[in-house]
Parts: sequence; C-alpha cells; structure tokens
Amino acid sequence: MTIAAPRGELARRAREAGVTVDDGFEFRPPARAISFLADARRLGRLLREKEIDVLHTHGSQDTWVAALLRAVSSFPAVFVTTRHNTKPVRFNAANRHLYGRSIDHLILVSESVRESFRPFLEAGLLTGEKISVIHSAYRAEIFHDGVSSDRARRELRLEGRHPVLGVLARLVEDKGHTYLFQALEKVRARHPSALLLVAGLGPLESRLRAEAERRGLGAAVRFLGFRDDPAEITALLDVAILPSVGCDASSASIKEAMAMARPVVATDVGGAREILDDGVTGLVVPPADPSALAAAILSLVEEATRAREMGARARASVTSRFGAHLLAGSELAVYERLLAGRARAAAPSAAPAAHGSRR
Repeated sequence: MTIAAPRGELARRAREAGVTVDDGFEFRPPARAISFLADARRLGRLLREKEIDVLHTHGSQDTWVAALLRAVSSFPAVFVTTRHNTKPVRFNAANRHLYGRSIDHLILVSESVRESFRPFLEAGLLTGEKISVIHSAYRAEIFHDGVSSDRARRELRLEGRHPVLGVLARLVEDKGHTYLFQALEKVRARHPSALLLVAGLGPLESRLRAEAERRGLGAAVRFLGFRDDPAEITALLDVAILPSVGCDASSASIKEAMAMARPVVATDVGGAREILDDGVTGLVVPPADPSALAAAILSLVEEATRAREMGARARASVTSRFGAHLLAGSELAVYERLLAGRARAAAPSAAPAAHGSRR
C-alpha cells in the first residue's frame, strides 16, 4: 500500500505506522492548473513505479486528478472512489463522464448518500453493481469502554455538575449548534445546572459564542476549542449530541460516543438512522427542531437506568458493526471482485500466449 497525500498529519501518522507515503501532492482544485497537472504527472509516475493495481480516492481534488490521468493515459489500475458526504452531485457533463465512464466503482459511506446520485442511476450511468455501501469506521484503540474522565473533569472543574451534555463537531452551519442552544434553554428550565461542552474549531466560533451570551447561556456553554483528548471529553458526557442539519453521511462522533457507552441523541440527517436504532441504541429526532431535541435530551437525563442500558446496547452495536477490520475487509472484497473481473475481461487476449506468443 502507498498513500498519496499532501504533507500533514495523515502523512505523518501513516509513516509512523510503517506505511509507504508519497506526500509530494497538493490536490488543489482543477482551476489551479499548474498544481493540478503536476499532481497528475506525479500520480502517473507513482502508478507505473509501484505497479499499482487499485487506485482509491477519497476527495474531490484527488478524484479529478485521477480522472484526468485516466483520460490521457488509460492507466491499468482499477479506479475506486468513496463519497463521504451527502452534498448534491451536479448532473453536469464532467460528472456524467466521471461516474459513468471514468471510475470503476463507487463506494458510499451510507445508504443516504445514494440519493445524491439518483440522476446518474436514472440515466443508467451508474448501476447497483457499480455501487457499494461501506460505513466508515471508528478508532477502537482510542474510543472504548474504560477511558477515564478524571483528568478532564478536574481540568474543567466539573465535580458535582449534572447533567453534562456535549457536542464534538466542527463549528460550521451544517452541525446545527444554534438549534442545540435553543434546546439547552428548555433543558435548563428543568435542570438549571445543565452544562454544554462544545469541542471543536470552525468559522462560526465567534458567532456561536455571541449567540450563547445573547441567550443568557454564557455560563452554561463552554467552548473547548481543539482537543487532543476527545475520548476523555466524551467520557465526561451524560448525553452526547449531534444536532446536524446537513452533510453528515456516516458520523464519526456518533460511533465514538456509542463505543464509550454514552447515550446519544442525533438528528435524522444522513446515515444517523443506519448507525442508531432509534429508541434502542440511541435517539433520533428531526433536524432543526429544538423542542424535539430538548425532549430527547431530557428523557435520557431524567431516566438514568434507560440511558445506561441504551449506552450499553450502543457499545455492543458499534463494536460489532463499525470496527476498522470490518471496513478493511469490505473494501478488500470490493478490490478483489474488481480485479477478478478485470482478469476475466483480459483472459481472451491472453490466449495467444499459450501458443508461444510473447507476453
């Protein structure tokens, strides 16, 4: 395996794990023509030198670099791409070529993403055989039962505070923080000591801080910024919440909270219902509905036994369904099926070799 990526945390971690890494890529948008073409040339060399069998892309820029390379050089590797979000895919000529002719297989991280490709399916450019659904995995070595929250609890001075609610997510519009603040007002009407921890960075931080103050929640909402101890923060929570209003296809934070037996409330966005069994391993509520969000949070805060049992079922569910070994096994099965199909397609042209022709 070789990882092709820009320099950064992913490349560093991969090297430390003993994976071969080429971090000379930039993967900028096609409009950055010089960078885009340089990436295509570098990727072409990598495919030839490493004799790559499967090229698997995970973002927009790297996918378009690979598509350009295939268009001009017909590289022999199987071309797989994974779609990680539920944003609409425009049915334009470029995308029709990409999904209809360039890629060999499309992996979706949840069934909810399929709707983004409905026009391509209806036009016959994509078929069921060309699509697989493989949810993303969580990091079981970090998020697991038994992580202590003591250090973080002391740091944040949470002794005796209850309930402690939390959201670990980027501070962007799609994550729905403003609806959670409205729900928190309703929760605090019955539980004045309720505290909300907001972990994460993003462009909306100043606006969200101002909103919390405007709603009189300044002392009830703590913005933690970037944390390198997300498991310890999750372990603090009486209820983990993801109030998204868009884009979450296969939420990592939901799986991470489940793995730590935290009761979860999530909005019905993307793959939430595929991850959570509503009422059994978590609660799923409509997006952008502060009243429903507050009611779900209160039901878990006020029914401690139910919350504990739900958390235990959640942990059993996530460990059996979303482990990294399951993700790897599912993707390897896709690779093997595609490579076997390519070998069968090439078999007739190989027939002359049996009569002494040069290979």
